[in-house]
Amino acid sequence: MKNNRIEILDSFRGIAIVMVIFFHFFSRWTNLYPYYNKYDYFGYGKYGVHFFFMISGFVILFTLERTKSLGQFWSNRFTRLLPGMFFASVLTYIFFNFLDNDFLFPASHYFKNIVVSLTFIQPDLLSSLTRYTVKLDYISASYWSLWVEIQFYVLASFLYFFCKKSFYRNFFTISIILSVFSFVLSYVDTSNSLYVKLKAWESVFNLGEALPFFCLGAVFYVFYENNLKQIKNVALEKCLFLFFSFFLLFKSFPDLKKMSLFIVFISLFLLMIYYPRRISFLNAKVINSIGVSSYFLYLIHENIGIFLINKNHLNFNFLPFLPTLIYIMILIVSSVLFTKYVEGRIIMVLKKVNKF
Repeated sequence: MKNNRIEILDSFRGIAIVMVIFFHFFSRWTNLYPYYNKYDYFGYGKYGVHFFFMISGFVILFTLERTKSLGQFWSNRFTRLLPGMFFASVLTYIFFNFLDNDFLFPASHYFKNIVVSLTFIQPDLLSSLTRYTVKLDYISASYWSLWVEIQFYVLASFLYFFCKKSFYRNFFTISIILSVFSFVLSYVDTSNSLYVKLKAWESVFNLGEALPFFCLGAVFYVFYENNLKQIKNVALEKCLFLFFSFFLLFKSFPDLKKMSLFIVFISLFLLMIYYPRRISFLNAKVINSIGVSSYFLYLIHENIGIFLINKNHLNFNFLPFLPTLIYIMILIVSSVLFTKYVEGRIIMVLKKVNKF
């Protein structure tokens, strides 16, 4: 069942990206849709990004334990991330410079923002290096989550290769401290200069808020490995699971819908680990294919998709949402084809180059 479980992770990615797309295309930009807020039923789809964070927590620990060095880890990460980011950024830039005469998304018109996107670093941090004389931005709004991912990669990889024997102790201790600190900071209301500075730094180095999701994914990886080896989870591992689960639910209170959604995410992982056959239906080829191509789809869908919806060249008065579904299908098919026939081959070539 090992391979089946990994395939289910791809299906989880497929679910996450569909959630995000429906949020962006029906709830996020209601002022730009021809149908305004008529189909605004997907506000909670934005938490698909947090499901991605949970998946990353699992995958990165899986990757670290199969990587020989810090250099190899980062080489593999950028081999995986850069091709898609390069093509998505260039495609977005060309698309908007040719078609967006109304500057619907101004940031997508500037070449400098391609460079920013390729660094994966938050634009405000780069702008601060120029003392804000140069205004920088992501070329597409949804790229914000990649900076959070990069921060997690830095934390996990440096701790892992610094001391493998103490990795879990160090990682979870630091994560708990950062998560609680971020939570407390968000509830403090004061004009104290130190607080203002900490708040400013926390808005740039914003891993703390997302860390509980990454950590739950990491705990699920431990459960997964223990289950494969037929080892029982020890009390500490169970406590970590309970801590991060209840921490997320506590932060979400009293939003019962949000809490329920996080419980669904947690339940899906537990089913994947212990009862994979019960969710084997998620391994449908369509969902799995969307999951495999979810990275590129995530990079291209928002600005380009919203532009197409706003201009609405396909007009079905009897079903105003139908053009949006057609655009979603076009974006999905394009991403699947790109991932399979372009990105996959580029990554293979880069991996061969890295061996020399």
